[in-house]
Amino acid sequence: MHVLQKYLLFLLFFSLLFACRKKRCSDGVMNHGETGIDCGGKCAPCPELTNRETAVQDYNDNYLGSAISDNNLSWTGNVSSCNPGGVSASTDQKVLQRINYFRRLVGLNDNITLDDNNAHKYQKAALMLKANNDLNHYPPTSWTCWTQDGYDGCNTSNIALGVHSVDAVTLCIEDPGPSNNKVGHRRWIFDSEKLKFSYGTTDNSMSLGCIGAEFDGNTSFPDFIAYPPANYIPHQLVFDRWSFGLPGSFSSGADFSSASVVMNGPNGLVPLTIVSANTTNMGDNTIVWEPQGITTNSQEDVEYTVTISNIVNSSQSSYTYTVKIINP
Repeated sequence: MHVLQKYLLFLLFFSLLFACRKKRCSDGVMNHGETGIDCGGKCAPCPELTNRETAVQDYNDNYLGSAISDNNLSWTGNVSSCNPGGVSASTDQKVLQRINYFRRLVGLNDNITLDDNNAHKYQKAALMLKANNDLNHYPPTSWTCWTQDGYDGCNTSNIALGVHSVDAVTLCIEDPGPSNNKVGHRRWIFDSEKLKFSYGTTDNSMSLGCIGAEFDGNTSFPDFIAYPPANYIPHQLVFDRWSFGLPGSFSSGADFSSASVVMNGPNGLVPLTIVSANTTNMGDNTIVWEPQGITTNSQEDVEYTVTISNIVNSSQSSYTYTVKIINP
């Protein structure tokens, strides 16, 4: 073969290789060894939340970018025939994207994958929640569309009604309501040992499988798990209940029963009420409080410094960090 022909073939090969890589790194899916959506692995590095600009970009790309409308959910089930149905692969990816966004926000591993082996249980659980328009981790056999798989799914998952897929994930992080002062749903999503989740969703219910050793395996932990986090956070994601947990404490037993929380903001000391402390068996041990008068509607960045003291059975007895609330 002529030297010029070999050279042209060489250029063509690498042009095609580059084009394939470029397309792969902009397809909106975490694949081909990427550690995030279109980043990491052989693509550009994923953003780290070290400054305001990357926090805004991460929010736009991976929180807003994971939104799923009712029209795009495409749930294929049917209550009248007790058909649990399913959703598209793109919905699966967006649910993962939303979960990994929140875990990355608090410094946890953001390489969660879906456990397809158990998905049928959680899809049947979601169907039962929708069919009975009720929430129950131990649904009775009298429930419409009751199955053992669905029961098992309800028993080992975060359950939500009135929302679906990614919006249910956000609702779990918010954890509103008088019976959720322990923020157990948030804590299971932020369980430091998690490597996998599973889920099922209809158009107005969700069962997020996250309770059980089959989902565990992560061993790389941040120093602590605070929400809102010790970093920049969009004001849209600052909720009434704040929490602070220590990773790995599910087994080691960090004790918050005598701990205190002090917050300072732009106007000085922030009044707050501790609503839960030292609650076990919900992921990592965590203290929860409700501050009053938090500014979440400012056009300017607002900082709050938090100090947790008098922690027992921990490598440190106190922690101090700063939450920076921004308008993205």
